[in-house]
Amino acid sequence: MSFYKTFLNEARAILSDGALLLTILGGVVLYAFLYPQPYSLQSVRSLHISVVDYDKTDLSREISFMLDSTPQVSVTRHDMSEDDAKTALTRGEIKGIVVIPKDFKKDVVLKRSPTIAIGADSSYFLIYGGVFEAAMKSVLTQAAKIKIAALLAKGTPTAGIKNALSPFKIEIVNLFNEQNSYTQYVVPAVFVLILQQTMLIGLGILGGGVNERFYKNYDYNAPTVFVMFSRILIFFSIFFIHMMFYFGFVYQFFGISHLTTIAPLISFSVLFLMTSAVFGIFLGSLFRSREMATPVVLLTSLPLVFSAGFVWPLEAVPQWVQWLSNLFPSTPAIQGFLQLNQMDADLEMLHSHVIMLLVQALTYTGLGYFILKRRRVGKI
Repeated sequence: MSFYKTFLNEARAILSDGALLLTILGGVVLYAFLYPQPYSLQSVRSLHISVVDYDKTDLSREISFMLDSTPQVSVTRHDMSEDDAKTALTRGEIKGIVVIPKDFKKDVVLKRSPTIAIGADSSYFLIYGGVFEAAMKSVLTQAAKIKIAALLAKGTPTAGIKNALSPFKIEIVNLFNEQNSYTQYVVPAVFVLILQQTMLIGLGILGGGVNERFYKNYDYNAPTVFVMFSRILIFFSIFFIHMMFYFGFVYQFFGISHLTTIAPLISFSVLFLMTSAVFGIFLGSLFRSREMATPVVLLTSLPLVFSAGFVWPLEAVPQWVQWLSNLFPSTPAIQGFLQLNQMDADLEMLHSHVIMLLVQALTYTGLGYFILKRRRVGKI
């Protein structure tokens, strides 16, 4: 049987499978717009908090007013005790508690150091950080006003007051993510994983369906090499278009930074997609039914996210987990694409990632061919 007939046979099996087409076409497009939506708002605002004011002085009321004036929080409760505020927190009515102690103003006048307690829902870092930031800004601003008043009373000149409050200046420059945006560092990496997982599911459905004799008029006697090359060519072509759509239109649509040029991006994309394709063929040859592909691949998605080194630092990931994650093309690919797109690295700087993808490509090509051939002759 010629390669041309084998290619048509494989294309016919793919195009006649609704579940497969929904995955590799509809799923990829839907994820492109649905996944970034939760990250569209880069900061939390107007978080409900409670102020427990045991001091009840003009100074404590001013702090409460300043808290309510910050964009991060909104003071919606003034509880009489911490227990009442904690009850509201556990019920989800508020996200944070600020406790102003008794004799707060008195301690300030006597130049003591009173303690303002801050409690927040730390289930989400953004919520915890928003409450903490608003409380710190309000308290530190009020402390600065008190210190300025004391220095003015002593006759300190304005220039001296400025130096006393801030003897040095800190200038913070964010590298590669100027807005401290979740979208800038989470979405690009997850897009790479989405492309890999949808390709693996598609090839898994195809391979499992062939193994269980699902497809009608399918020629099971075609040469294994022709079958592999046909599947690689078809899935590579489809997902290359997906990848350019992600890195082009979708990046522009959501304002994601894109610093690399087209040549290194295409070169690395070709290597990643080819490796993912042969890996998918290898996995598909293992499945005895088409239904196995989706749950098996989806179960690996969350572990791959945390072991790829962009959501959670690799230093905090056990070594054996890192070794297992390196079996998947997405692990070196995510780091490579982040360095290309977000850090403006050259392709030469991705030497280790390129080597890893090449080793994976050669390994899975050999394994896929071996298992697929034995499947087709009925020895597995």
